[in-house]
Amino acid sequence: MTPRVRLAPSLMLALALVACGRGKPPAAPPGRVVNITTASVVRQPVEETEWAVGLLESVSAPSVSAEVAGRIVRLLVDDGQAVAKGQVLAEIDSEQYRFGSQVDEAEVGRLAALVKNKELELDRAKRLFAENLISREQLDTLTTDLDALKAQLRGAEARAGDSTRRLGEARITAPFAGRIARRNVDVGAYVQVGTAVFDLVDTRALRVRLPFPEYRAPQLRPGLTVRLTSSSGDGVVTARVSEVQPSINPSNRSLAVIVDFENPGNWRPGGSVRADVVLETRPAAIMVPQTAVVRRPAGDVVYVVAEGKVREQLVRRGLRNGELVEIADGLAGGEVVAVDGAGFLTNGTAVKVVES
Repeated sequence: MTPRVRLAPSLMLALALVACGRGKPPAAPPGRVVNITTASVVRQPVEETEWAVGLLESVSAPSVSAEVAGRIVRLLVDDGQAVAKGQVLAEIDSEQYRFGSQVDEAEVGRLAALVKNKELELDRAKRLFAENLISREQLDTLTTDLDALKAQLRGAEARAGDSTRRLGEARITAPFAGRIARRNVDVGAYVQVGTAVFDLVDTRALRVRLPFPEYRAPQLRPGLTVRLTSSSGDGVVTARVSEVQPSINPSNRSLAVIVDFENPGNWRPGGSVRADVVLETRPAAIMVPQTAVVRRPAGDVVYVVAEGKVREQLVRRGLRNGELVEIADGLAGGEVVAVDGAGFLTNGTAVKVVES
């Protein structure tokens, strides 16, 4: 006679759970009520976003160069120093330019006096000509002489203006507010026209280039909202996409998006920044808690609660927004769905709402 084997109750329970794990969750025994929490299906805006990390650049980072030749006699700023627009950064020996300006101003004064004297002489000649005391030829000669003097005066004034400009350019000034990235000369150095004296970085107007995957190209366009965050703090900066480069980078199959924005505080060129680009906003998406959506062999389902029981509803997920997920298809809005305990439900299970 074959002996009968009796299994321990704990082993029988384990085998039952393994068998149930191969298909649907175990159905509640007849007459049993499953405790659940619920949530109402709501409509709210949901955003489709894509993020990327890029490096900050200065929109403007030129070299400040000498515009006249000479020896550096004063340096008023150094590396890392913040400067204002128009601030004097350095001075070049200006003696030769001051002398040249004085000579040109003196020439302007001399010619101006000659012009004035010739004008008086021409006025007298006009009166004499009216009385037939001088000939037309003499009058025309005086008029021509006056025109020649006026032309010489205009030339002298132009040279004087150029001398004044060169005298002013002996003082090297900042073309915009920024920060000195590097000082390239020392006091006593002789610089030629075009010698880079300072490297100046504009820390106010910043730019970031963001690499996005190639498949996002149809959705990326100028004007999209971008939220920028940096490890330096200063919160979140909201900006707009300035430009989308027309070609794909062949080395990594990425598309570069350029964002220009104002520095919110302590952000510096060269630092990293995370950018979340809002590709699309749906203003009234149907949203449920993510834990309300359960994976079943037929697909994703939610359990709609009505009159103490649940109805299994097949749904299609959409975008996520924090702890909520969009239901792109399957719900109309306004339903009440099971949240905690949803994984233990089947179609028609009796439930008791313990918390909403």
